Amino acid sequence: MFFLSRFIVLWLLLSLGGTTVFSANYVKEFGADWTSAAAYAAQHRAEWQAVFADFGVDARIAEAVVFPELVRYSMWQDEIERAAVSGFYVVGGKDKADFSIGRFQMKPSFAEDIEAEYNRSFLAREFGFIFNVRDDADARRSRVNRLSTEVGQCRYLAIFIRLMYLRHPQLSSLTSVQQVRFLATAYNRNHKASWAENICMQRQRHFHTSMLKTSSTKTYRYCDISAAYFSLL
Repeated sequence: MFFLSRFIVLWLLLSLGGTTVFSANYVKEFGADWTSAAAYAAQHRAEWQAVFADFGVDARIAEAVVFPELVRYSMWQDEIERAAVSGFYVVGGKDKADFSIGRFQMKPSFAEDIEAEYNRSFLAREFGFIFNVRDDADARRSRVNRLSTEVGQCRYLAIFIRLMYLRHPQLSSLTSVQQVRFLATAYNRNHKASWAENICMQRQRHFHTSMLKTSSTKTYRYCDISAAYFSLL
């Protein structure tokens, strides 16, 4: 029964990965926002690749995972959220402020989870450093400082990807596009989700580029956008 259930789940993932990536022309759909995001990624690719290489992560996959965030990035909104995180989060923790910040739109709570899991894994020994995960203002201030730089966010992204492969070894047996879809869904929706939960979430449309979501807001599958971008790299 266990083997059969895993086979069914894998079959669903393979089917999903092969039929929806090109269901929309996202380059045309997002227009100038896509063009701007792609240009920004190209401009910073060398810097990002250096960080991903340090952690043994496929740079194309990593870039595709966060590309939808680049498409909807708003500098004005980010400055407001960064200020709130720098103030309220540092003092009171994630219960006081947990906004997404930076180009890759990472929350402090996400960084906390990644740091804790990384410290418990063999990766800490492999790379020779650990994070300060104490629940105090100094640790939270350092975390915000890391999240406030693109190199810092690239490091979190790379560690997140390494941890996902550790948690889900079967990822490595999938095609690169399917890996992108899985990782993008985990990144956008729930990095703690099980294998089966992730596959179910890949069908759901939650991603949007509006400042505020309303009943008329158009939504997308985050992983579809990542996969479509990956195919162009």
